[in-house]
Amino acid sequence: MKEITLTLYGDPIPKARARTWRDAKGGHHSKTPDSTSHAENNWRDIFLRSGEQPFPPETPLEVTVTAYLARPKSTPKKRVRPITRPDSDNLYKLVTDALEKLAYDLDSRIVDVHIHKQYAVYPDPPRTVVVIREAT
Repeated sequence: MKEITLTLYGDPIPKARARTWRDAKGGHHSKTPDSTSHAENNWRDIFLRSGEQPFPPETPLEVTVTAYLARPKSTPKKRVRPITRPDSDNLYKLVTDALEKLAYDLDSRIVDVHIHKQYAVYPDPPRTVVVIREAT
């Protein structure tokens, strides 16, 4: 069974909504925030450098996204998992949107999703790990 594992080091970045506005002439404009564009480009680069081949079209997929966040010093030691921002669904959305048309043809092929947020344990740095595999 084919499996692709990719890791992006650095603080996990959630997908931010595009900002939309109307200009003086009544036209509508929309811009994706730079942090989202930059993170999506990083995911694309990681996939392209991995040398992995995309999944065949119409393959049902399972995706696991694990975000390892830096533990703030103010967080109580008894708190084992982060219950603050970023939202899990926005972390997942950024990764799957970025890899669409590269690792798989459409993100609608994803039939099973697992999202985990946890603290990075020293000396391991904050990062996001995505595992894509054929669904069973």
